[in-house]
Amino acid sequence: MTLQTIDQQHFDQDVRQIKAQVSTVLKKWGLLPRFKRWRLTQDPSTGMIVLFGILNNSYIATHTSIPFNDYFNPRVLRDLANELQVEVVSCNSDGLRYAFILDRGQLRKLPTHIDFPFIDNGKLLVRVVYSENPPFAPTPPVDSTMVNDHTLIRQGVGAFLKVFDDIKLKEDVTSKISVGGLPDIVVIDEAEFNKRVEEHEANRQRIKRIRKLFDETAG
Repeated sequence: MTLQTIDQQHFDQDVRQIKAQVSTVLKKWGLLPRFKRWRLTQDPSTGMIVLFGILNNSYIATHTSIPFNDYFNPRVLRDLANELQVEVVSCNSDGLRYAFILDRGQLRKLPTHIDFPFIDNGKLLVRVVYSENPPFAPTPPVDSTMVNDHTLIRQGVGAFLKVFDDIKLKEDVTSKISVGGLPDIVVIDEAEFNKRVEEHEANRQRIKRIRKLFDETAG
């Protein structure tokens, strides 16, 4: 699938401002503002424009003792949204990331957190969190007789899956998404989402133990 070309220069100022403000907010909360890359993308179907800030998990794990879920603390996310004046969606994937929504496009309902698809008992699932009142997310009027809530959720999830093209998935998952099929969507709360983030924290601690044992053996 080919994503719509974005006029990068049109968003240069917004991107620079977000990068600078994100660093300021994270430092205020005692978090290391270390990103391995930034990516500006647009979903061609809905027009949603997103700036992804992908955290450098490996660097943060190696050089700090900061738990990953501290980056997704609701107070931190609210502070980011307030400071940047954009909607912020946190994403649990192969690389923990923030999605800064520069333009909602045609979307009426966006998640506040999204967990990248995975296979469970042979079924393709994606977990999402929705808040009734996310900051800086004005909702255009919708004719409730034309669009139901489940349809809006599928539109929002589908848009994110299409712009997550840098995630490596198993071939059957990639194939299903590429032909337009969406995984089963499970709406969860923030506590359940944070459990998934904690898996990264457990993996970080495991890597540290292995590295310590290796260093001790080498020494």
